[in-house]
Amino acid sequence: MSGSFEGNRVVRDTGCRFPIFNAPVGYFARGQLAGAVSAAGGMGLMETSSATVLEATAAEFDLVRSHTAAPLGLQMFLRVLKGQGRVEEVLDWVLDGRTPLLVTCVGDPTPIAVRARDAGVKLYHQIGSLNDALRAVDAGVDGLIVEGAESGGLRGVRSPQLFTLLQQVRSRVDVPLVAAGGIADGYGMAGAFALGAEAILMGTRFMSAAESPVHHNWKQAIVDCNVTLNTDPGMGPIRMRVAGNELAEAVFRGDIDPAGNPYAGPFLEAFEHGRLDKALVGCGESAVLIDTVKPVREIIEDTVATFWQEVTRLAQLLQPGSAGIV
Repeated sequence: MSGSFEGNRVVRDTGCRFPIFNAPVGYFARGQLAGAVSAAGGMGLMETSSATVLEATAAEFDLVRSHTAAPLGLQMFLRVLKGQGRVEEVLDWVLDGRTPLLVTCVGDPTPIAVRARDAGVKLYHQIGSLNDALRAVDAGVDGLIVEGAESGGLRGVRSPQLFTLLQQVRSRVDVPLVAAGGIADGYGMAGAFALGAEAILMGTRFMSAAESPVHHNWKQAIVDCNVTLNTDPGMGPIRMRVAGNELAEAVFRGDIDPAGNPYAGPFLEAFEHGRLDKALVGCGESAVLIDTVKPVREIIEDTVATFWQEVTRLAQLLQPGSAGIV
């Protein structure tokens, strides 16, 4: 049995068919991957900060548009773009009729919200705490991406898990919530919706998809992963989650000095050439739930089917005589 996402506020804001986003991870979420998510009915998010010139980002966007006209979101990592001195340049480009949705993270969304509203573009901001959520809503954002500590992304050492954070945020705000962290399938999607989300964002699941631009060895390391490790706070002010492979275990034993780099080596050696002896494999806790590399379309179709299966199963508890009904 399947249902409908009609009335879902995230679907309304974005125009996508299914409220499923890919995480806009730098280097990963380029045109190839984000475009595949959009073409499959999800809400593809393309990052704008890993290329240091706008022409390269524009070329990735054009690549998507050469394959699909489906809605595509654009993401701005404000701290990185500010460091590059490119916030206004990228924002002008993003808001020039290219997207229904802008996503921001790590920075003050207030001036962005004013520009986005004037351009008729919805603005969602990624947060990792209740205080961040309240500040973003006060700034005028239209929705929130609520990222729990299960994620592989950048987060503080005191970040709460998604199960708690979603409930905290849901009780204090009334904007659409996109759940992120620890979700790899329809079971996670159903759980997130039960806690107040109206969409999900999956990073590791899509990073390991067939269309992901990363080397196959990286994807296979996720498939083979049965434990993830957190970088030690002493390695820097942020925490990263990584696959517990041979290199990671050596780093965590202290046999290899990461020299302040959470990836403990040249990232591109692993990303482009599959040298997992050179750099750690960043991933979320959900890596332990992934057992195969799949095309994006299959991931989305399986996720939606399992979501409705679980919603139907839970709805049956409302029938007289069902287990759990007194």
